[in-house]
Amino acid sequence: MEAASNRTQQHTACPSEALLLLLFLLLLTLVSGCVSLRVDRISKGGEIPLPAPELKKGEATLGEVLAHHGAPTDILDMQGKFALVYRRSYYRGGQISIGIPLSDVIKTGLNLDAAGNLMRHDLLVFVFSNDGMLEDISYEKGTVRPFWNTFLK
Repeated sequence: MEAASNRTQQHTACPSEALLLLLFLLLLTLVSGCVSLRVDRISKGGEIPLPAPELKKGEATLGEVLAHHGAPTDILDMQGKFALVYRRSYYRGGQISIGIPLSDVIKTGLNLDAAGNLMRHDLLVFVFSNDGMLEDISYEKGTVRPFWNTFLK
């Protein structure tokens, strides 16, 4: 009777065993040094603060803006007006590569690469009349691209 019950029990592969095998292979790849990770961080320009609340359109002067925010990144001539531009661009990116060198066995390699990047822009612009009175303020933080379109309309 006992022999008959042993015959009816068959060993089937459990999904959790396959998952454990996959995790073991991944761990083996990590330990063997076939994984590389690269992180890039690049920043051009200084930190851009929020516009000072006391700088109001039609009331503030060029001297007050310069006293609060310091020297601008750029000065633009805008056909009868001019603008002080404070700009910062920064990039964060990374790449991870997982490779299993199989060139000794099958004359090829197995590679898996993933990469991403994130270029962002902070921009603060003060537009002045020719006599130095503040006419407009624009501020954006962390945009995908600079918003020059708002000044070119």
